[in-house]
Amino acid sequence: MATAAQATAASGRSYEPVNLAGRYEILPGTPLPSLDGPGGAAFAVKALRDRKVEVFARVGTLGVPPRMDLLSGIRGIEHVALMRMIEWGMVDWPVDGMKRIVFILENPGGRRFMNSLGDTREQMTEEQITRAVIQPLASALRELSSRGIVHGDIRPTNIFLRDQGTSGIMLGECVSAVTSFGQSPLLLTTERAMAQPSGRGVGTTADDLYALGITILLLFMGRNPVRHLDDEAMLQAKIERGTYPALVGTSRISLALMEPLRGMLADDPKQRWTLNDLDLWLSGRRLSPRQPQVPRRASRPFELAGAQYWHARQLARAFARNTAAAVPLIESGDLDRWLRRSLGDEARAEAVATAVDTAGASGKGANFEDRLVARVCLALDPSGPIRYKQKAVMADGFGAALADAFVRNEGYQALGEAISAQLPSFWVNMQPEFKAEHVPLVQAFDGLRTQLERLGSGYGIERVLYELNPMMPCYSAMVRNHMVTSGNELLSALEEVAEQPGRPREPMDRHIAAFLIARYRKLDERLIVLTTPGGEDLRRISALLNVLADVQKRFGPVSLPGLCAWMVELIGPAIERFHSRSHREKLQNEAMRMAQEGNLAVLLKLIDDPAAIRKDEIEFTKARRQFQLAKREVDKLKIEISDREEIAETSGRQIAAVVSSIVATLAFAGIVLYRLVLR
Repeated sequence: MATAAQATAASGRSYEPVNLAGRYEILPGTPLPSLDGPGGAAFAVKALRDRKVEVFARVGTLGVPPRMDLLSGIRGIEHVALMRMIEWGMVDWPVDGMKRIVFILENPGGRRFMNSLGDTREQMTEEQITRAVIQPLASALRELSSRGIVHGDIRPTNIFLRDQGTSGIMLGECVSAVTSFGQSPLLLTTERAMAQPSGRGVGTTADDLYALGITILLLFMGRNPVRHLDDEAMLQAKIERGTYPALVGTSRISLALMEPLRGMLADDPKQRWTLNDLDLWLSGRRLSPRQPQVPRRASRPFELAGAQYWHARQLARAFARNTAAAVPLIESGDLDRWLRRSLGDEARAEAVATAVDTAGASGKGANFEDRLVARVCLALDPSGPIRYKQKAVMADGFGAALADAFVRNEGYQALGEAISAQLPSFWVNMQPEFKAEHVPLVQAFDGLRTQLERLGSGYGIERVLYELNPMMPCYSAMVRNHMVTSGNELLSALEEVAEQPGRPREPMDRHIAAFLIARYRKLDERLIVLTTPGGEDLRRISALLNVLADVQKRFGPVSLPGLCAWMVELIGPAIERFHSRSHREKLQNEAMRMAQEGNLAVLLKLIDDPAAIRKDEIEFTKARRQFQLAKREVDKLKIEISDREEIAETSGRQIAAVVSSIVATLAFAGIVLYRLVLR
């Protein structure tokens, strides 16, 4: 994934400023690496109008989906401890010629608390942390929580000091990349740290409080206490010992900070502090320190592929990584015996038994072993991610994971299989307590499973992509570079594609069809299905033109001459169905003329006019009847002239009779005249 800054540096060229919304000029030649983030590189900005606020631009990194669903809601938030997002939009980035999403953000003016989590900094006192960090960030989280927003990127490297003229801190933005995409596993709860970066899910405010607790610990200690461990070793330490013991260890923590740290770093979300608890502590009320819960450890380890595992969560991770070795141990009953005898967890053993039974309910067909291990992993680790074919995704992270998979062009079929196997629903069944939000989640995934089973255009894995990502731009290869998010933008992009050499045969594919159905429920779904390749050309092209005309009528643009000309090349079957040659020529000329007007509906009416079609059929029927009558006359004549001898004999007799009659008459007349003369 190339960042905008890397592309700029590699080119070594100077570029003209890039205008955004007529209000800002982004300077591609002036990168600001100190303000870079996981979602993109930072560049200097010149404000053309409002210059009261110092701003910078973050240019999105290709392949990193932003949090499109937050863009409208978060722009209106103004809080002293939150980096303001002032504007956003699409620009043509001159460095690589690609369209990029750009965020105009408030410039903090000061440095980060830490440039990397491996840095060592001056320790902050309890009073400094409380006044300068906890109070403003608790207020910021309260503001976000009231709007239903989870930040997801709280860490020392994303907290800035304000400029010298303004005291205080500023928490960096959270929209340029999907939730927690660039978050260090150190600051993630154990469950979300086990998921892949794109599949960590949105989470809740409890996840933000956990990250705030880790941040406080690092600032108090002035360093990362487990920086000598890699992410995997750090995660194993959290699983085996719990977060607080694993990170604090033998370090001395002040009694005043120990209370909020233990509260915010509780691994059980039900035991973790809430914003109300933190407010009570800030107001001076001291709560009873909560003792960290140590995960249950077995009396003897479970052996898998030469390694030993003492905890169910550890074993779930190992099973997911080695499906082939896990299956025989599950089917032989070794896992069940270990859970009951060594771990002493009857409830979990029963959950595993349920997982085994349901995995084979539909037979041991394709992907049975993967389905079996996935369900067993959920039974072993109910709060963990859904693990399937090397994918690890939280139940609320399927949308971002699927978008990331399409961008990378890898692994999206596995995510579709996980949905078809009803793993999200099984995850809900394995949760220790029912929550109201589980009901719409199950209903949504049941609907998605139905969409996956349908094969026509507008369905399949593409439909699931747009249903799970309501703000996802259309990812069709035709318009991918245009960042299309609406019907108007789609047709405008297709208008540009129409003018390009080597364009596809038709302005429709599975992505465009799925995008349209998912975004616009009023469109006739049956027509979009008819655009599926392989069907009858006449019906398919007519349906395609019908759909595009409907989109233009609803959303514009008013004129699309290029797209109309593209469609004129495809409507041959619709014109050829008319029987009148002169009418076909007239239609072709009319279509070419109408294409210049750019109105798809007029073009549709031209080829799909019921009155004209009916008139053509009537005239054709009449002409065919006349043809049949003429043909019968011709056939009769052919029959009559088929026997030439008979005709000749009959004609000769008739002629001889006539001649004989004439001769006899003449002879008789001559005799009469002769006798008269003799008298």
